[in-house]
Amino acid sequence: MAEDSKRDDKTDMSTEGTNFIAIESFYRLSYARELCLKADDVFVAIDHNPITWDIDKFDNKLSDHEELPALFTIFRKGEFFEVLVEQSLNCNYKYASDEDVAKITEKLPEHQIEPKENYKSFEAQRDMRRNVQLYSTEHSAYATLVPPFWLLYHRMWAPLAAVLITYAVTFLIHPILFGLIYLMMSVYFHKAQVTMLRGYALYLEYTFWFVFAECSTRRAQETLRRFDPKCRFKFSYVPAPVVDEAEEERIANLMREARAQLEAEVNS
Repeated sequence: MAEDSKRDDKTDMSTEGTNFIAIESFYRLSYARELCLKADDVFVAIDHNPITWDIDKFDNKLSDHEELPALFTIFRKGEFFEVLVEQSLNCNYKYASDEDVAKITEKLPEHQIEPKENYKSFEAQRDMRRNVQLYSTEHSAYATLVPPFWLLYHRMWAPLAAVLITYAVTFLIHPILFGLIYLMMSVYFHKAQVTMLRGYALYLEYTFWFVFAECSTRRAQETLRRFDPKCRFKFSYVPAPVVDEAEEERIANLMREARAQLEAEVNS
């Protein structure tokens, strides 16, 4: 779908007779944790169909779902978002509060859900200054065919330097060796590109924030901005947030204190 697509339609989904189910707690090994879901998140619909099952049948319903991944519509802190789910979530559940039910019933007719095939999964990581690393978890052909350009696009400078040095050294040794290394690198990047994106963001001191599904990068940024009006993106499709200078200074002071404490521990 084009980046500038707009939500002109409304979701035609009645809430009469529904049992909105929320997360109460997580099992030790919970797929919901991998999706960055939170306690009190409310499940509103699956593949456009409103939730109509009891809690006892909810988790089993996903196990028996015929068309995985399933597109879940979730309500969190007054906002809706979608997430693609591929297996049982392994949570303890409860029924949503009357307050959440009232908000969902009021706001759901305004929320548009696109056909499931239009969605792709996104992950977002955020640092203390609310800078966001946003990327799709779909495999990119560029990562396989031309790893340096893929690294350059994502501004992964350290891995880019390592790859270019490896290419240069192996080419100087022998072109055949260069070809073998290039092939091995391409296979590795094809399999590990999402892991590399996650790891590099953590290396830059970003923390996991959001896992969700959207139809385009623009709409993904719009979704994140609804949950954090002050978040910022490197390649932004949304207006710059209003800067709170006092908050910026407070965060800068915290970061300076953390660095000073870390240096003191290293030198002690």
